[in-house]
Amino acid sequence: MAACVLALSLCAPARANDSAAALDAGGLVLVRDPDIALVSEDLRIGLDRIAVDYVFRNGSAAAKTLRIAFPLPAIDGAQLSGSALSLPFGDRANFVGFTVTVDGAPVTPQLEERAYLGTNEVTGLLTRHGLPLNPLRRGDLEAALKRLSPAALQELGRAGLLSEPSADAESLWRSEAKFHWEQTFPAGRELRVSHAYAPVKGNHLLSAEEAATPAYRARYCLDAAGLAGVRRLIAASPMKGQGLTRAVEVPYIVTTARNWAGRIGRFTLTVDKGSPAALVSVCRTGVRKTGPTTFVWEATNYVPDADLRILIVANDDALLGLR
Repeated sequence: MAACVLALSLCAPARANDSAAALDAGGLVLVRDPDIALVSEDLRIGLDRIAVDYVFRNGSAAAKTLRIAFPLPAIDGAQLSGSALSLPFGDRANFVGFTVTVDGAPVTPQLEERAYLGTNEVTGLLTRHGLPLNPLRRGDLEAALKRLSPAALQELGRAGLLSEPSADAESLWRSEAKFHWEQTFPAGRELRVSHAYAPVKGNHLLSAEEAATPAYRARYCLDAAGLAGVRRLIAASPMKGQGLTRAVEVPYIVTTARNWAGRIGRFTLTVDKGSPAALVSVCRTGVRKTGPTTFVWEATNYVPDADLRILIVANDDALLGLR
């Protein structure tokens, strides 16, 4: 896919203590069924909110009830314990604030949360000791570890779940969670499903040298105009003396939509960079500017071929959600 830079202006990505990882999430997942077609998908991506509207159609002569799921990003304590990762709602199991409606009516899905160490499930052991399954619920985790006896800490340490058998240990397990509910698709008519959540975006400090590397340009499809825009932002940046600006990555998994029957009839992607002064780049060709901060890409009979990593560069930390 070719690059399409959607606008020019400010700020950049991260390294060392001034960086934060992004966590991939995406759309709904449905057990493959030959009769349930995805008529349209309208995906809107912004810095603080991702919203998706689906229109499904059951082409069979009978109603069908299927389970729909929304997987939350996996949280791996072994990889992320020392990172600057910031969850939008870090004090709750629904750490992205996921909501869903069907034909305009709110749905309360079930949340299934499990924990693993490698391929071994450790949900029961953690639950028995009162530990949160999400290892990045750090306040809850620290309080729970402090309540444990030395024998319990030793047990968790021997199981490989803690970096050491103490209340100050790092958590080493991985949590996996998903929302799910049973949905009936009426025969011969359309059903509208909408959901929204806050992305777990990453940020990093960006230099012109890094932006110009083949790996960086390929990851974000940053073309010559985009690279020139990064340089202009650095020249106007409060960190211009260091040759830096700040960038944010907003990820989205598109390829989960492959499990619908056939192709997506109409697919619309809208990206909002948040400020006319910001620069945004996304790996899609044929993107249209539709407003001071918005850009649209459309496809028909679409088969998702690659996931999205939206790059937004700006000198405004408040816009990027870094204050």
